[in-house]
Amino acid sequence: MYTLPSTNLKISPVVSKKISKKAVIRNKIKRRVRHLVRSFFDKGYFLIIVKEDISSMKFIELENDFKKNFDKINKLLQIF
Repeated sequence: MYTLPSTNLKISPVVSKKISKKAVIRNKIKRRVRHLVRSFFDKGYFLIIVKEDISSMKFIELENDFKKNFDKINKLLQIF
């Protein structure tokens, strides 16, 4: 995940064809990622590169993983 400060909210999920050949699955993953980012942030530019297939995960599991990773990122940013 890459972020930039901004007054607007812009989310750009990237899902390659290596994850799924079907556009329906890739779009489902993008919708889920956008929803997760919207629920945690209200402004900023976000570029999220999805590295593995998360279409079969339940949304609760995905949300918990996102929270865990977000907390790790916040801890790292506070060090610098």
